[in-house]
Amino acid sequence: MSERTASWEPPGPGEWEYDGSHSPAAPTPVFRHVSSRSAEDAYRWVFETYGGPLDTIRIRFVNGKTYRRLVPLVGAERDGPPPPGPVLWAASRLHPAFRKRERTARRTLEEATFLEPIDHWNSTERQSWIDANRRLQAEPLDALDDDGLADHVQRVVAHNLGGWTRHHQLHGTDMGPIGDLLAHTSRWGLDPVAVMGLLEGRSPATVEAARHAASIAEAMVAAGADPTAVDDLDDVRAAGAEVVERLDAYLLDFGWRLVSSYDIEGLTVGELPGGTAAMIRSAGARLAAGIDGGDRLDAADGGESAPGGAVEARERELRSQLPADVHQPFDRLLDSARLAYGLRDDNGPLTAEWPMGLVRRAYLEAGERLAAAGRIAEPGRVFELDGPELVELLRTGAGPGTAELDGRAEYRRWEATLVAPERLGPVFDPPPPSLLPPGLRRTVEAVEAAVSMLEPAPGDRQRLRGLGIGEAAVVGRARVATAPEDVLQSLADGDILVAAWTAPTYNAVLAAVSGVVVQEGGLLCHAAVMARELGIPAVVGAAEAMTTIADGDRIEVDPVSGTVRVVEPAGQPAPDAGP
Repeated sequence: MSERTASWEPPGPGEWEYDGSHSPAAPTPVFRHVSSRSAEDAYRWVFETYGGPLDTIRIRFVNGKTYRRLVPLVGAERDGPPPPGPVLWAASRLHPAFRKRERTARRTLEEATFLEPIDHWNSTERQSWIDANRRLQAEPLDALDDDGLADHVQRVVAHNLGGWTRHHQLHGTDMGPIGDLLAHTSRWGLDPVAVMGLLEGRSPATVEAARHAASIAEAMVAAGADPTAVDDLDDVRAAGAEVVERLDAYLLDFGWRLVSSYDIEGLTVGELPGGTAAMIRSAGARLAAGIDGGDRLDAADGGESAPGGAVEARERELRSQLPADVHQPFDRLLDSARLAYGLRDDNGPLTAEWPMGLVRRAYLEAGERLAAAGRIAEPGRVFELDGPELVELLRTGAGPGTAELDGRAEYRRWEATLVAPERLGPVFDPPPPSLLPPGLRRTVEAVEAAVSMLEPAPGDRQRLRGLGIGEAAVVGRARVATAPEDVLQSLADGDILVAAWTAPTYNAVLAAVSGVVVQEGGLLCHAAVMARELGIPAVVGAAEAMTTIADGDRIEVDPVSGTVRVVEPAGQPAPDAGP
């Protein structure tokens, strides 16, 4: 590879912030297209629909790294500082665009218009996405000729773009009420970690895979088989027809969901049978110990079940810290946040990770065909093609040649080695929300509160320290997901997953681990949601976790102090070990 130097120029006017928790180090062309296109369209809809002083959120890639920009409603192409306070105060009350958004924001807050799409999701839309995914998944790719496969690629790529757009739109729905709760409780002096804990048990989708695993383990025990002894899925299937039926039901709706990445180079649940086997072993162990297998909520009711006693006690304690005149607003905000919280982990797997997994399925079939026909050097080179290029190659054989695809793959390998700056472009302090009229001010404060919980502030990062989820420390073997596919395939009971970040579909295997450490993320990241719902101790936003902890180290994860400690480096015998 020739010597290259990375130039970190901003991809447009304004300030750009690095997002290290939602994309791989060097994404494929498919991922770059769908993530940038879907986000811009979706968040423009969000701000227009709910009322916000922003035009959209823009995503661009610089040397393969994801950067996002909050695009202002007025003056989007300016590269200078925000207008002086008095100018912004006047403009936000006199400019027609701001006046319209203020009316929309007030209506959203007064009428709680975000509740309607949540209800629609639970009653109708959720099942429609499942049905659409199943229809595409049912198409027999090996029976299609090249033109038929090209048609399928076009359909699944379009389905994926529509899904990712809807995914981001629904994030505007779920993040708003949660951010509004956090903004108010912060103003009232409550601990945001404690407030987020009140949402525990309100995300049934998070424990759905654990419910499947518990059901499979129960069927195995009923059939006289030991779920704790399975080495692979052949062992599971050997337990009988009822077990096979339950395993197949799980794989039907989870098998083509991406697990290790949001990108099509990541593996799906069905390609990681070891992870499913580990989850079933863990469910069997919990069953043998008489521990609830993870069924915190009835997933069919959309999360309406009441929280457990421990959560209710924490809620009473926090409520007691508030003046009586804010008890009613606190209750109302908490109720709305609980309704929205379940949508966060339910939306992505159905609208983004499953559709992207179906794109992977089509690309894998195309890669095998094109390599066999000598059109590409090897099947994996198919990931260097965007959707239109793949369709054209299947239909006519025309498109990038072997040398060009090899060059693209080499360039992405180089991009993966780069360390991204936290920010690009001019950095200015944002204007205080207090300058805005009441509706927009509250919207901005909610957005800021929610975004601040997705990632730790750059200046707050400390080595092996972060935000803790849970109430008790755990010690176990670290499985460092440098290559997530290998780790997720070989998890053992009691392991602690250490990852750069996790996607919602990690839910499909995380029920098998005893603890989680992620280098990126805050109290609202997916790892934090999973830890709360599955009852797994976690530390999120632990800086340098991926470089300080070695695979096989024995580590302690202490959510109370928010620390991770290497107790025993890999390869050293335990203190009580014999010679």
